[in-house]
Amino acid sequence: MNVLYEDNGTFKVGAVLAEHDASLQVEAPHGKRSKVKSAHVLLRFGEPGLADFLERAERAAAEIDIDFLWEVCGEAEFGFADLAAEYHGRSPMPVEAASVLLRLHSAPVYFHRKGKGRF
Repeated sequence: MNVLYEDNGTFKVGAVLAEHDASLQVEAPHGKRSKVKSAHVLLRFGEPGLADFLERAERAAAEIDIDFLWEVCGEAEFGFADLAAEYHGRSPMPVEAASVLLRLHSAPVYFHRKGKGRF
């Protein structure tokens, strides 16, 4: 099991080594181990691998039209996974969901953060 999590305002990925009630021990693709609070985990996924996950998500995010997202999101608070499902018209693949998260995060003028993964 792999996770996408937020750490000090940046998004990181890691493989779950151990899971406890309130935290996880994860190993980054470069080998560093960290303790991550469960509340900071935004996405859990099995495939694809970690090595290029964020790069692929960033490339996909660059292709998303921010004005279109702004038009379809509505005024109510929403989670990135919900918007990703609506944007793709189906349950999004992990890279697709992460790309929507990265795109939303890159446009704070349009999308104000209301919590972890909430806008």
